[in-house]
Amino acid sequence: MEPNYASSNFLPKISDVEWKLEVMTNTPGVGSDNLLYTVVLKTDGKDVRFTCGTQQLQDLVYKLKDLVRHCDKVKNELG
Repeated sequence: MEPNYASSNFLPKISDVEWKLEVMTNTPGVGSDNLLYTVVLKTDGKDVRFTCGTQQLQDLVYKLKDLVRHCDKVKNELG
């Protein structure tokens, strides 16, 4: 039985990440605009799957790095 995270006070824990890179061949050229990433976040509940382009994936990575820096800052302030 999977936990019901919607009715609880905690979120699923991400245990692993899988990803796959695909090249969209129906468009001319092989630039970064033609790349599609499929990402699967493996959790202790239901896995989360999404697709995104190169820029969207870079934005996600930058936001996650910013989140880690923020959490480290808060942790140091609480000390």
